[in-house]
Amino acid sequence: MEENLVDLTTALKNPKTQMFIDSMMDSIARVLPKIAIRVVWVIFLLLIMKHVVNAIIKTLRALLCRSKADPLLESFLVSLVKTIVYIGFFFLIISGIGVQATSLVAILGTAGIAVGLALQGSLTNLAGGVLILFFKPFLKGEFITAAAGSGTVTAIHILYTTLTTPDNKRIIIPNGQLANGAVTNISREPERRVDLQISTSYDTPVEKAKVVLKRIADENKKILHEKGYTIRLNAHSASSLDYVFRVWVKTPDYWDVYFEVMETVVIEFAKEGIEIPYQKIDIYNK
Repeated sequence: MEENLVDLTTALKNPKTQMFIDSMMDSIARVLPKIAIRVVWVIFLLLIMKHVVNAIIKTLRALLCRSKADPLLESFLVSLVKTIVYIGFFFLIISGIGVQATSLVAILGTAGIAVGLALQGSLTNLAGGVLILFFKPFLKGEFITAAAGSGTVTAIHILYTTLTTPDNKRIIIPNGQLANGAVTNISREPERRVDLQISTSYDTPVEKAKVVLKRIADENKKILHEKGYTIRLNAHSASSLDYVFRVWVKTPDYWDVYFEVMETVVIEFAKEGIEIPYQKIDIYNK
């Protein structure tokens, strides 16, 4: 053990070893401050990133609110600007670590085909969002039906649109599907037609049923009486006579009128002795 210590001491006293150690210490002394500055810079960027993004978004929202921009345009621009700012911080952090942005761009350019294929769906959704904002097939607050589901439009982002269903579920639909698929806008028109099928037994005279149904329509104040009604016998079913009952209402009153008419029909038919048919079997004994 003592011999090893002697050999180590001798090696350390060697001029060449001393020169090597001094060179290493000088290199560390030169590099260490640069590394410390880079670490501090990266930590600083990470600390301020969220605050900067929030400040930019807050300013953007204020400008859009002042210009009375469309709510869907506002949500789209907020999402787009937020993404751009985060990408900018990503390049700043990469540069702070020591990776040259030009080198990163060159690598991405070399892998351009693979990146393009990977982002094909995202680019389609981005283009779909732009088309939705340009053609406005629906607006924020309107109720729409698409292949993915039905709900009230709450926001449109750069890649997807969110809907809220009547039972308070959230549906997230890619913009590409909405731009390229069929969308039914239920809220856009100010008036809607309520279409019902009302059935009576074969024992009920046709005119009596039509008179009662017309009275039900006349007494409902939410129905647009000036647009007229359609109350006609529509089909001779196996055990019932089926009438179409069509009336016009304001779009916000659609479901109120629908349920009110259904309930009133049961009450009025009972008063008038009109039988509402149901499945039954009549057995005749000869």
